[in-house]
Amino acid sequence: MPPRPFVLEVPVKKPIKITVLGGGTGNYTLLTGLKKLENVELSAIVSIADNGGSSGTLRDELGVLPPGDIRQCFAALADEGEEGDEPQLLRRLLTHRIDGEGRLAGHPLGNILLAGLQNMFGDSLKAIRAAHQVLRVKGRVIPVSSVSGNLYAELEDGNVVEGEHAIEEAGVGRSAIARCELRPGIEANAEAIEAILEADALVFAPGDLYTSLVPVLLVQGVASAIRDSPARRIYVVNLVTKRGQTDGYGATRFVDTVSRYLPETRLQHILLNDGAIPAELLARYEAEGEHPVFDDLPKDDLRVVRSDFVSRTPVPTVSGDALKRSLIRHDPGRLAVAISHLITQEALHE
Repeated sequence: MPPRPFVLEVPVKKPIKITVLGGGTGNYTLLTGLKKLENVELSAIVSIADNGGSSGTLRDELGVLPPGDIRQCFAALADEGEEGDEPQLLRRLLTHRIDGEGRLAGHPLGNILLAGLQNMFGDSLKAIRAAHQVLRVKGRVIPVSSVSGNLYAELEDGNVVEGEHAIEEAGVGRSAIARCELRPGIEANAEAIEAILEADALVFAPGDLYTSLVPVLLVQGVASAIRDSPARRIYVVNLVTKRGQTDGYGATRFVDTVSRYLPETRLQHILLNDGAIPAELLARYEAEGEHPVFDDLPKDDLRVVRSDFVSRTPVPTVSGDALKRSLIRHDPGRLAVAISHLITQEALHE
């Protein structure tokens, strides 16, 4: 049977609207937990800057929005099924990678489905809306823009790296990232702006800082909508650093970087892990030059919620996946409980 939903502790007259912003596994992790909250309407605003792996291939060959991050959100929000159904069948369908050889090898079935819908409709946003009718999901998946974005990173030594995939695949000794931008600038999807302005809580997902979250914040209209939204703003800080992106970053640097892309906007809540990472997994990260994010935020900063947010279940590698994936992630249930408590506290003060 599906796990029992978390219940908000304060009765509310209308559903609480939670909008998650980011890309990749960060969105997936948050949505997997948040969908178990009762009386909640979920929206996921998804990055459209991915140009690597299966998503990059389909984007280049078919001219569609990169489907990978969108697929992960659909998989996270998938219906768990009724008693007696095969567990998580829809999620397995969306994430299964085609085995064997040939041009389709390694592509997730969900990517092909979403790319095919975009090709059939000739309109990416209509296709994604149609996907909600095909897939039983709890919530909305919203591309941040109707067109793909091209991400550029300017390094501290003056060099410029083009493309999300190249930014992620940093070599040893590459200069640190000074800033990122989308070229040319692209405008936000009106549905994404609406989901921000109407939200009760905005949750900024963990994940690769400059290639998952920042590309969403860079889209024209997003930062100003976040500034103008009455929603509480909750940032989930990464568990570990990312080589070539956040080398040596402590929690303060993560928070300051997000704030730099959100001018005139204050993050009201910061979720920060203080739990231990399993030694075996930690050793594998440190061998790659990546380390736990250290807590250098002021101890008297009332915005910070410190707790053990580490999932003790390692993420298995998937056959046919050519990209490097994180091995440890936040625990979806613990994040959902913490966010639920923050919403409860705000409801008590209204």
